Amino acid sequence: MPMRLILFAFSFLLLASGVKAEYFTIKNFQVTVNFTDEGYANFDETIEVEFSEPRHGIFQFIPYKGNVQDKEVSWAFKDINVEGYNYTTSKENDNIVIKIGDADVLVEGRQVYHITFTVLNTLNFFENNTELYWDILGIHWTTDIENFSFDLKFPDKVQLTTNDVRVFTGQEGSKGQDAELQVFPNEVKGKTTRVFTPGEGVTVAVNFPADTFQPMGALTSFWQIHGLLIAPIFFLLAAFFAKFFARNRKQPIMTEYFPPDGVSPVIAGGFIDNSVDNNDVLSLIPHLANKGYLRLESKEEKGFFKNKNNITFYKLKEAGSDLMVFETQFFNALFSTGSLVELSDLKDKFYTQLASVKESVRAWIKAQGWYSADQRAFGCVTGIVGLIALAWGAYALFAKQNVDGIALIVSAFIIFFISSRFHKRTPAGNETYQKLEGFRQFVSKAERPIIERLMKEDPLYYDKTMPYALAFGYLSQWNKQFEGLLTQPPSWYTGPMMYGSGMNQSWNTFSESFPSEISNIGSVFGSSPSSSSGGGGGGGFSGGGGGGGGGGSW
Repeated sequence: MPMRLILFAFSFLLLASGVKAEYFTIKNFQVTVNFTDEGYANFDETIEVEFSEPRHGIFQFIPYKGNVQDKEVSWAFKDINVEGYNYTTSKENDNIVIKIGDADVLVEGRQVYHITFTVLNTLNFFENNTELYWDILGIHWTTDIENFSFDLKFPDKVQLTTNDVRVFTGQEGSKGQDAELQVFPNEVKGKTTRVFTPGEGVTVAVNFPADTFQPMGALTSFWQIHGLLIAPIFFLLAAFFAKFFARNRKQPIMTEYFPPDGVSPVIAGGFIDNSVDNNDVLSLIPHLANKGYLRLESKEEKGFFKNKNNITFYKLKEAGSDLMVFETQFFNALFSTGSLVELSDLKDKFYTQLASVKESVRAWIKAQGWYSADQRAFGCVTGIVGLIALAWGAYALFAKQNVDGIALIVSAFIIFFISSRFHKRTPAGNETYQKLEGFRQFVSKAERPIIERLMKEDPLYYDKTMPYALAFGYLSQWNKQFEGLLTQPPSWYTGPMMYGSGMNQSWNTFSESFPSEISNIGSVFGSSPSSSSGGGGGGGFSGGGGGGGGGGSW
């Protein structure tokens, strides 16, 4: 159960249909970028918004991976800051995500957000020229932008003419010119001349002589010569700390037929392997359904080549006090647009909420005192050692083409692996782990006679335990244990066979189809908008540079 991130409510406009689903308007969006002599770009954004109803705040995402002339490029971000507001940052699906606001506070009316960050490598270096090709306003904002302006400031050594600067506006691929441009020797100013709607952006291209800026520097000769000797030192440091500060002693595991009281399936899945992944969060769907909060319908729809199932979620009641904070967060995020939600409408929109729930689950687990102080110290030390090894290795390999960097990079990933495998627990953590592991082992190797006895004692045994089987990764094999014991799917589920034919859906059909439907839900929940890039002199179009992205409210 792996993968990471954060964040929140995301209702993109359905551009093709023109349906609006946002709660704010951007009144003014100002971007100032100061370029250093080294070519580093210091971004200063001021976003003035007006909320039409109370919201927590806004979020912005910016791609950190893309393509320039069919070559994958990564952009290095640092020093992200939001003035005067609580905020979090994360990386999710090749995006830097900045979520601004407080989950316990609602704001309304006009709000001004001041965001700063640095990008170390905005420039594209070619044989005969250097170019800035940047989506200064991304095309994935979910609301109207009434006024947008930008100011690019370059070092004194830059001497620009109007022929060196181009700007493109509109939807991706467009060559619109809906912006006024002012070009000075070392400064470029621009502003849009109309309201921009979702799906529209601004791309600016600036051409420089090849020797104006230099690519990021290389490692010193010391690292070129001694890189291979340093790699095992990093590894041995991590192994030493793992042995003496982070190892758990082996404990006897007793078989458990039920999960520990008060442990949600998402917590069970996240704590058992020290990683909160998609399946863990997806276990909340049947868990909340069993509590009467939602139901799920799967309908077969005709496709061009083959039929496909579309899933609809129905909200049955408001979140109650019996739910844990992350359960309420997930439930409210799922139904943020209404009481009926089509899975297809969540594509490329729900990934920030998914990441946010994961972060809340991690925080909850951490707050239980299940991990020791030694574990935190071990995590800090190995994290620092691993990051240093990774940074030096990447610098040597990609900036200097020094193969010694490979050894450092491999060592870094070994260190991260060691760190992820060792999570020293407290006595309370051990007690919870023993019960969860005993239950997990039973789910993975359950014997039919025991299942039959448990079903006689509690006819709802499957309903209560299935979310945990999903979180543990054993849903399909757990379902097979109940063949012949159950005849109908859970009451909260309606499948394709129950429409049109008058037939009741059998347990076997549900047992076989639901795991694939859950997998489909996970794929949609985790999907995010992709960013492609152009560049390299000559032509150009809106939405084709580095940067870009977009955002919304939550």
